[in-house]
Amino acid sequence: MLMPAGVLVVLLLGAIAFDLSVVFLRQRQASALAVDVANDLATAALDEAAFRADGTYRLDPDRAGDLGRSMARASDLRDEIAAVEVTVIGTDAVEVRVVLDVDYVFAKAIPGTSDGTTVEASATAVAAST
Repeated sequence: MLMPAGVLVVLLLGAIAFDLSVVFLRQRQASALAVDVANDLATAALDEAAFRADGTYRLDPDRAGDLGRSMARASDLRDEIAAVEVTVIGTDAVEVRVVLDVDYVFAKAIPGTSDGTTVEASATAVAAST
C-alpha cells in the first residue's frame, strides 16, 4: 500500500526538480545573453562621427537600442524573450536587461499552478579606447 504512494511522491519530486532546473538553465542563458549583447554593444554602438571628429569614444543611444534588440532577437532564445531593454549610461557604458518567459514542463499538468514563470538578467559593459 505504501509502495505506490512512495513512487508517486518520488515522481512528483522529480518533476518539480526538473522544472526548477529548466528555470535555472534559462536564468543562466538570460545572463549570458545580456553579457554578450552588452559587450558587443560597447563597440558596435560607437558614435562614429564623434570618434572621427575629436577622438572621443561615445555610444549612440538610439543605435545601441536598435542593435541590442536585434542582437537578442537573433539569438537561440528569440522565442522565449519577453523584453530587451538597452540603456546607455553616461557616454561610454551600456546596460542590457533581458527578460525571458520560461514554460514549465511538468507543472502544467497540475491544476491550479501556473504554466511558467519569468526570469531576468542584466549586464553592464563599459567602452574604453586604448
